[in-house]
Amino acid sequence: MDKIILLILFCQVLLGTDLYVGYPKKSNNFENIQEAVNQAAIIDPKKEEERVTIHIAPGVYRLQIVINTPYITFINDDPSNIDVLITWYYGIGYKYYSQNEGGMYDKTLAEKKSSKNGGSWRWGATVHVNHYAKYFKAQNIVFENSLNRYMTEEEIEDGVEITGDTIKIDRTPTLDVRSREATERAAAMSIEADYVEFLNCRFYSSQDTLYTGGSPLYFRNCLIEGQTDYIFGGSNAVFDNCELRWKGYSKETSGGFITAASGDSTFNYTGYLFNNCKVTKNKALNVKSGHLGRPWRQQAKVMFLNTILEDDNTILPEGWAEMGGVPPEEVEGFFEYGTKLENGAKVSLSKRKGHILNRTEYENIDYLYYLHDWTPSFME
Repeated sequence: MDKIILLILFCQVLLGTDLYVGYPKKSNNFENIQEAVNQAAIIDPKKEEERVTIHIAPGVYRLQIVINTPYITFINDDPSNIDVLITWYYGIGYKYYSQNEGGMYDKTLAEKKSSKNGGSWRWGATVHVNHYAKYFKAQNIVFENSLNRYMTEEEIEDGVEITGDTIKIDRTPTLDVRSREATERAAAMSIEADYVEFLNCRFYSSQDTLYTGGSPLYFRNCLIEGQTDYIFGGSNAVFDNCELRWKGYSKETSGGFITAASGDSTFNYTGYLFNNCKVTKNKALNVKSGHLGRPWRQQAKVMFLNTILEDDNTILPEGWAEMGGVPPEEVEGFFEYGTKLENGAKVSLSKRKGHILNRTEYENIDYLYYLHDWTPSFME
């Protein structure tokens, strides 16, 4: 029997590299994405030639996903049809029947409904690309944390309750979760693996949307929406031709911060590089001018090159803000070059609290330096 199992696994490595979710006529079809991810773990790819591609049919998938296996790809093969939306509702400051003591989803606890746990791991992220999941890819996928976007029946049935540690607002079916007072940290994606890349993906939340812990990372033609520190962490990451959208609030307005970059002197930390990106506003909510970023640590490094702003009120004149007692003037790693408005007009950078690159410095920037000499497959 053991020999038969090994033979099956060997054949899967060689031939069964395509798995499916939502395709009932396919032989390698699974009911949900986590089941497909678990099967990929059994296949156990160890190099690019053994990559497991999970084809996900358009639709809404409400579940928390944990990936611990390298060389996995998520893909929506027909993005012109309907989105593949992966969404969950955990957030900081709340507890649920379905959470274990580590803050992660547990099916058994969800069914028992006997006690509740809080302390959401990695800001309650919907998808966790953990340390062992190197070389993960996603294409044409939407990742969302719905905590600050809308209420779900699943959340109410899961017994959502405030822990009292941070936020003090009960979540009820009538709560306006898009208001400033109801907003809390709730990540759509947590990345701790290295060599991870995304193409034509979208990330939705409000506070702490996208956590970057692995390095290097690459994002191309992606949309990241949020309001406070919505791209955060201590990674070497390149954002190429991406849209950075202010989410805003339903009632009162408040400014925000696109980035909250950390730093670590123990590795070759080059930080975030935003190239040819556009900063826009959510038309459905109230948006106030915000900042390019603030330093999570004094070693923070963030560079914006040839950024297009929707209008004059998209970014405040000073550009950068203080965090944790660290003023932006004391951060050596905040850089900017070539910022302009959507209509082509130049933006005055005279009041910026970061460093403005000159033409020579700009021309000497090397993408691959920010990517540790790794060339992502999605890079053109």
